[in-house]
Amino acid sequence: MRLSMWMIANRLHALEPEVNIKSDAPMELRGARNVMAPNCVHVYEKGNYVYIQYGEDYIRLHDIEYNYVFNIVQGIFEFYNDWTEMVQQAIFEMDFQKLLDECWFFVGNPVILLDGNNRCLAMCSQYADDEVDSEWSYVAKNKYSSLNFIKKMRRSYPVVDMYRKNSVQLLRKEQMDVYYDTLTTAIYYQDYYCGRLNVLAKEREFNYGDIQVLEYILKIITPSLYMLQNQDNLYLNKNVFHDLLKGKEVSANLLKVQLDYLDWKAEDVFQVCLITVAKEYQDVGSRSLISNQIRRNTANVYVTTLKDAVMCIFNLRFVDREGLTECVKQILHKDIGYTIGFSNPMRGLDQLIRYYEQAQAAITYGKLLNPKKHNFYFYDYALYYMLENSDVPRLYCAMNSDIKMLDELDRTTGSGWLQLLRCFFDNECSLVNTAKAAFVHRNTLVYRLNKLSELMHYDWHNNYDRDYMKQSILLLDFYRKKYGKNADLLKIN
Repeated sequence: MRLSMWMIANRLHALEPEVNIKSDAPMELRGARNVMAPNCVHVYEKGNYVYIQYGEDYIRLHDIEYNYVFNIVQGIFEFYNDWTEMVQQAIFEMDFQKLLDECWFFVGNPVILLDGNNRCLAMCSQYADDEVDSEWSYVAKNKYSSLNFIKKMRRSYPVVDMYRKNSVQLLRKEQMDVYYDTLTTAIYYQDYYCGRLNVLAKEREFNYGDIQVLEYILKIITPSLYMLQNQDNLYLNKNVFHDLLKGKEVSANLLKVQLDYLDWKAEDVFQVCLITVAKEYQDVGSRSLISNQIRRNTANVYVTTLKDAVMCIFNLRFVDREGLTECVKQILHKDIGYTIGFSNPMRGLDQLIRYYEQAQAAITYGKLLNPKKHNFYFYDYALYYMLENSDVPRLYCAMNSDIKMLDELDRTTGSGWLQLLRCFFDNECSLVNTAKAAFVHRNTLVYRLNKLSELMHYDWHNNYDRDYMKQSILLLDFYRKKYGKNADLLKIN
């Protein structure tokens, strides 16, 4: 492993050196010499000082014996080589505690590693639970980041790109209202968010050497974190939304933790939004930039990059479809050739995969049938989707949301609203014929239909809305007869 002048200076911190090093001094040094040599620091004595110099950069130590300094500097290179082996062994063994304890010898500050769900994997053991700050104490006790800290980090999004892939970011304590400046990096394996590494400037200020050490660690730790979080027997370490997108079941407690971090509730109503751009803008950097800009300009939206798109899960309590569309419109110019696909609303997130597919379908059908548009809503193409699918859970999720709502009311309260609407449609929306079929007076029917329309979001007078409702009722009636009135249609394969 080659070192930089900053990395050497950090190891000499206890000797209180005078440092004159350019901010971006590269990692290209491979040893120490008492004469000038390529890619080596030159250690020499001048007056009462010992200099460690490379090019125009130097570290100067006062009133310290030359041989002592030379041996220390030479030992730093040997120590780094041994350290590299120990770090690689710790990662091979997935011993993250050992890894952070080894990292401390070079950053000299508190270090903490979190997984993709803000769960603590390890904290360097050089500090007791109460020796750093209140958040350190909280994590040591609870093994998760606190809600308060997550909210502080979220407030820093407009200033720092917190989720820039594998890039070390500096958070100033003034920006976050915390005790120490913090170096943080979001750890990604390809497009999969694996976790976060944080270093707190408790003992000394940061410099470029700290960033170089962390970037080196990232290169070798990322694959191991990805492997750890995809082992089936370690479900606690998995990314909740990543698993839901794979159609897997997740722990209710783990899901609640993630919802709490976002200020969401299990019974909230959500939508999925997919954003795609023209091929020339589909590189990792462009997708990350779009993601970061959305985070900066919206609140309580979960944003992640996928292979060829950016996905947003948003809570309708905080932002609506129009608000998110306007945000994306401000970020992306139409000449970029972007498209946005929205799913139908969903209550809860247990069927996230179905609604992710709906957002995909909105873009697919939208491009086919309305190629000049940018924004596509699954609702407008639901009938085409239903024609091409036979999977019961998919079709149930795709049904008109008003019909599902009325079905739920009928089954839980015996209200008879869906039965009334079914009768109304069966009689071609004729008030006279419907009144006769329902054995009620026409005025009574009009009153009940007005009450029914107040419950619903969509208008049965619109041809498409009415066809969508009728198709949903047809499927729902069929499935209830086939599988039973109390069958959970989301669990039927």
